[in-house]
Amino acid sequence: MNHNMPRTPFSTPLSGSAREAEIRIRNIMSGPKKRPPLPFLILMFSLCIFCGNIVSCQVAETDTPAAQDSSASVSAPPDTSEEQPWVPVELKTGMLQYIGQTSDWFYENYSPSEKEMAVLDNLPGAELPWEAVEVYYAMRRDYWRDTLLPVAYDEGEDVTVYFVVNPDSMPNVEPLVSPILWGGDLEQQRGIVLRHGERTAYFHLYWGGNGHFASNPTLLADDLDGDGQPEAALVLTDGWGTGVHTESLYIFDLDTMTYTVPDFSDIPLEITASPGETTARMSSGEREWEVDLGKLYEPFKGVAQVGDQVRFKQEDDRLVCDLTLDLSCMSLECLASVHFPVVYEGGGYKLGPATWMGNIL
Repeated sequence: MNHNMPRTPFSTPLSGSAREAEIRIRNIMSGPKKRPPLPFLILMFSLCIFCGNIVSCQVAETDTPAAQDSSASVSAPPDTSEEQPWVPVELKTGMLQYIGQTSDWFYENYSPSEKEMAVLDNLPGAELPWEAVEVYYAMRRDYWRDTLLPVAYDEGEDVTVYFVVNPDSMPNVEPLVSPILWGGDLEQQRGIVLRHGERTAYFHLYWGGNGHFASNPTLLADDLDGDGQPEAALVLTDGWGTGVHTESLYIFDLDTMTYTVPDFSDIPLEITASPGETTARMSSGEREWEVDLGKLYEPFKGVAQVGDQVRFKQEDDRLVCDLTLDLSCMSLECLASVHFPVVYEGGGYKLGPATWMGNIL
């Protein structure tokens, strides 16, 4: 067998004794049985105890922070628990001072002559045309005696509004031709006539804006002051231009045939600006709305003004004043719009808390 067994440099020769070979194989299979020396075990046990003491000391030091020196100067962080207050914004209402103030216009120089007034003061109400005609399509034959053009009619309360023109401006106009009411000819415009039943009254009110746009005025006849008797509210356009459109509201007492203009001196609106003037907040009654001032073409200057859009319209059987607010004080940049109802309080008409706020861009 010794000659047939392959040999390598790693081969371990076996003894020729079968007993010795069995003992060696058993020792290989069972592994070593000697314990480590006792001094080595003692050393390892001591190292474990010493390392445990080091860790426990470090933990104890971490749990107990060192006392700070009270004499050292430490800057405390700013207190941001309270928000910075919003700053009130002034609302300029210069545009509203002209609403309903026809006497302040140069239109007062174009009053009817004595001959015309003799006719206007004695109008036969029962003979006048009652139903309104569209201004844009009005022909000469639609004018009563070349003087009155019916432009607004309320059938329920039997009220008609007429534009008054100078009859001398009609001689060269054919019956089926539309006279030119637009073009800025104030000499042609004379004011309005209000008819209620067979009663009539003349008022020197400016309707040049309606003539310019060939638009009929808005008329609402209803009990506006709660006294059980109807009043007539009339809206006339009196200002226009690039980015500008203003209207005036006149409320007529049909018993006395006199009119009044709502008081616009107090606008029920509060405006505040956020810290840094990045946002404006508008509040009126129970309504609140915010405007992003970052969308302004010009920087916000800390004030706002009633813009060049002052309109009146009928919403849900009541009159509403639509004001645009210019937050950059530029005539062509009106960012917000607010609707104020016209209410009767304390013996007069004024604007009530807003019913709507929004962005018109």
